[in-house]
Amino acid sequence: MPAVTRQREISLFGNLYPMIEDVGVETAAAWAQKQVIGDFTKDSETPMSSWIIGDSSGGIGIKDMIEELHGNRAWWSTAEIRYRGHNLLPRLATQAGSNPGVSHADIVIEFQNRTYVAFGTDLRLWNNVTSAYGSTLGTLAGIPTDAKVHKDKIYFACGTDFNRYDGSTLTDGATLGSAQPCRYLEEWDDKLFTMDNDGQLDYSIDEGVTWTTNADSKLPSGYFTKLFRYRNAAGERVLHLATKVGLLVLDFDNARWIQTDLVLPFHAFGGLGSDVWRDATYTSAGLSVYEYKTGPPSIRSMGPDRDAGLPSSYRGSITKILAGHNAIFVFIDATSEEEADLFVAGDDEYGMMQFDDAVGSSLIMQWDGIGWSVVYVSTTSALPIKGGVVAAADDIYRLWFGIDREVFFVPLQVSLQNPVEVADYDFAASDEHQTPWFDADNAVVDKTAAILTGYFTDMTATEYAKIYYAVDYDESTWTLLTNSTFTDGQVDADGETEFTFASGAGLNFKAIRFKIEKFRRSGDARFSPDMRWLRLSYLKKLEQRFGFRVKVDCTRNYRHKTAKTLLSTLKSAHADGTLGEFTFKNGSGAETHRVNILDLKGAEVGGRKSEGIFTVTMIAP
Repeated sequence: MPAVTRQREISLFGNLYPMIEDVGVETAAAWAQKQVIGDFTKDSETPMSSWIIGDSSGGIGIKDMIEELHGNRAWWSTAEIRYRGHNLLPRLATQAGSNPGVSHADIVIEFQNRTYVAFGTDLRLWNNVTSAYGSTLGTLAGIPTDAKVHKDKIYFACGTDFNRYDGSTLTDGATLGSAQPCRYLEEWDDKLFTMDNDGQLDYSIDEGVTWTTNADSKLPSGYFTKLFRYRNAAGERVLHLATKVGLLVLDFDNARWIQTDLVLPFHAFGGLGSDVWRDATYTSAGLSVYEYKTGPPSIRSMGPDRDAGLPSSYRGSITKILAGHNAIFVFIDATSEEEADLFVAGDDEYGMMQFDDAVGSSLIMQWDGIGWSVVYVSTTSALPIKGGVVAAADDIYRLWFGIDREVFFVPLQVSLQNPVEVADYDFAASDEHQTPWFDADNAVVDKTAAILTGYFTDMTATEYAKIYYAVDYDESTWTLLTNSTFTDGQVDADGETEFTFASGAGLNFKAIRFKIEKFRRSGDARFSPDMRWLRLSYLKKLEQRFGFRVKVDCTRNYRHKTAKTLLSTLKSAHADGTLGEFTFKNGSGAETHRVNILDLKGAEVGGRKSEGIFTVTMIAP
């Protein structure tokens, strides 16, 4: 690049030119149109753009949002988010008495309008009035892996045998007739079916006294994970078998299993979660859930691992799927305990199989046909989630689950209704809601956050919300928002409130996200703070781009080059189309820009001479 050492001289694309006037400099960037992400009716800013956060009914799982697609999504939330325009505390989970022993609640089942729990081999009845477990009803033949009510009796699958309970007496298979190896149970065609760990299917027509063999799967031992009923290709409701490599359907008359269209790669936890909801069956593999329909067959992956999945502290595998009126509930086990007994020591088939360490927190999530949301998170990490049932025992519709070595229940709604309209709806004590990272569809350019406005209802001095923000993909630093009204950051008054960033100076960000924590009214579970919406008002900043305009004199020889040569090199630079170097200063104020010549206008001398004066318009991208 030749040095510019003379007055009224420029260097352009490696050549020196004299100029007639001073260089004109202007800002070349143009303001983009204002944009509104979310509910545009809540935008009240004229010059600033807005991000409206008022609807998360699309569910969790979006960490880096595409603004035009994910306006109704969250990254992570334990809040109740299924109702547009309301962000509420989750449902209250109540502990059903105290564990009478030291074992996990392996089975929870409804029988004769009562709730029965198997703590390991110890069978107990829960009393809805006293919220306590009665004395033991007997000892099961082994730790149960499944249970089914058949002809007004409960049957427990206990490995090498089964147990039957009729409401007063607990009997094992050996006493009834003969021991029956049993891991899974199902009722179909007025028969009770069992399957052992080796894939042998048997059935009984006399309530477990005698057994008849039927289909025998040829898959390796331990590949079988759930028996349940669903319709086959002919529309008949028959037995299906979930396995670690897909779904099989029973051909009873020919005593064989037939592979369905749902064929999956091997997964150690494949099929443990399987159930039917509405017109489809849902089968899990790790955190994946496959929606499978027959007639005509269709398969859709729609588990909580879709999009960005779950935060790492909640990783695990689905071990149970339960169908309710308005959603399916999936149990996500953070440990490997659930499956360990399915593997045979020394078997080459499993010799290289490894289990993850027991990490994270087990949890329950729900799918309502639109999005995933959280029902309950374990308060203790590295413990499994075990038995569970959706039932109407004691004439109360509830989800029961065994977690943290205790049993809990959550009331459910038969008809979906906004909790703020339900008088006896009880809320949990607190929650956390995290938005996705928001970059206004431009991840590389700074924006300026000016104001965050929020609208809250049902707030009191002990029922409040706190709002935090994080910027530029910092995963560990949250900053609490405060203002002159809420100096401690606790928003505890109804109505609209406003927070400014950096004391009104604004906060530059490439990406921003928010975390909202809500806390329940002291001593009363019937009320929840309600975050109706948040609005981030921000300015879209201009990228610094300069344009230049200079009048070049190509009518005389200059710096050992003829006017004709100057004109020729100037036209070549314009035709080049690339970014060339441009400078018009030297010394301490030297500037060099990479520019593209946008326009070349001027006048050339006619006749035999090749010279002229041109105005050159350039932009530095």
